[in-house]
Amino acid sequence: MGLNQEEKTELTRLGERIQKTFIAVRSTLSEQASSIGGFSKLLDYNRSNSQRFFAACKASNGLEVLIELPGTQALALLIEKLSPLLPPPLLSQLKQVVQLFTQCLRQNAKSHAQLKRLITDEIKTPQTHPQEQDKKAQLYYAAKALLKFSVDEVFCIYILRQNKNDPNYLQETALISKSGIKREAGAVPFVQFYTHPHPEDFESPANITRDSKLEPQAFTLGVSKEYSTNGFLDSFSTYSPSNSGLVFDPLPAHDCNVTFVFNNPDEVVNPLNQNSPCSSTSLSIKNPVKKLTMLVLLEKQIDRCSTVNIGCYHNNQKVEEGKLRASDMWTERFPEFPNLNVTSLESNFAHSQLEQSQIAKLQYLLDVSNTDAQDFICYATHVDFPIWSSTYRIYFEHQ
Repeated sequence: MGLNQEEKTELTRLGERIQKTFIAVRSTLSEQASSIGGFSKLLDYNRSNSQRFFAACKASNGLEVLIELPGTQALALLIEKLSPLLPPPLLSQLKQVVQLFTQCLRQNAKSHAQLKRLITDEIKTPQTHPQEQDKKAQLYYAAKALLKFSVDEVFCIYILRQNKNDPNYLQETALISKSGIKREAGAVPFVQFYTHPHPEDFESPANITRDSKLEPQAFTLGVSKEYSTNGFLDSFSTYSPSNSGLVFDPLPAHDCNVTFVFNNPDEVVNPLNQNSPCSSTSLSIKNPVKKLTMLVLLEKQIDRCSTVNIGCYHNNQKVEEGKLRASDMWTERFPEFPNLNVTSLESNFAHSQLEQSQIAKLQYLLDVSNTDAQDFICYATHVDFPIWSSTYRIYFEHQ
C-alpha cells in the first residue's frame, strides 16, 4: 500500500526541514569539513554516513532527503560527534529533526529500508488522488463565483540563459499567455504583475509582433499583437507602483485573451558566476484558473550543474533572489505535488506533448528572442485547477 496525500505531504515537509538543518550544520563547521573526506576526518565519523549526510544536503526534494539520510543509530552518533562544535540553538534544532525522523519511522514503516521502498515507489509511480482534484475544482468554482473573475488557461514559458553582457546575471525571457479571461461587472480590474523594478521612462506596454526582436540588454514588457484579443493593448489603464502591476480596464470583450512578453536582463543571479545556491521561476495564481501549463527552458551548461524541483507555496512568500533555497520555504509549502517532466524540443517539438497552439507560442518566443532551442533543456508541468492565491515555483538548486 502506497503513501496517501497527507503522508506524502508530511514526509516531504519533514525532509525539507531536515535538509535545511543539515545545510546550516555544514555551513557552521570549518572549511575542513566542506568535503566528504574532510567531514569524516574532522568528526571521526564513518565515511559512508558522511556521504549520506552530503547527499541529503544536495537532494532535490524532501522525499529524496529521507531516502539519502543515514540510519537512526548513525544520526544519534552524528549528534554526539557534533555536540562540541555547534552553537546550542543549532544543536537543539538538529536533535529535534532527528527525533521527528525517528517518530516518522515508527508511524509510517517498520524500518528505514521499508520507508525508502515506500518513497521510491511513490516517486516512480505517483498515486492519483481524485478526491484532492475534486476539492481543487470546488475551490476554483467557488472563487470564480465569489470574485466574478476567472481564466480558462494560463500558458507560460521562461527561458534562462547566461547574460553575455553581464556575467553576474542570467537573462530571463518569458511569455505569459492567458486565455478565456472572463470578468463580470463589479470584479476587480485585470492586472498583470511582474517583479522587475519599474522603468522610469515607462508609459505603456510595448506592442510586440512576430517581426519584433527583443534587445538582450533592455528590460522589455509588451503585449503580443498576434496572441491577444484586438484592442487589449488599448485597454491599458495605468501602472500600479505599489504592486508592480499593469492595469487593463475595461477589457475589450467579456471573454478575451492576452499574451505578455517579458525580457529581464538584470534580476536573476547567475549561479555559474555568483555564489547563488538556487535559481527559480514562478507564477502566482492571482485569479481562479482552470488549467496551468508552465515550461522552463534552462541553458544546458547551467542544467549540468543543477538539480530541479517544483513546489506550490503561499502567494505572500517573499523570495530574495540569490539567497533562495527550496528547503528554506518548507513552512510555506502547500500539499500540492505537480509532476515535472523533461520535455524534448527536437524535431520541431514533435515529442513535447504540447498542444499545437502552445507549440506556436513557444516558437513565437524563440523567434522574437533569437533563441536556439537546441541549446536548452526544457522542464514542463501541467496542473488542472491550480490552487487559487498560491505560487507555483520551479527551482534549480546549483551544486
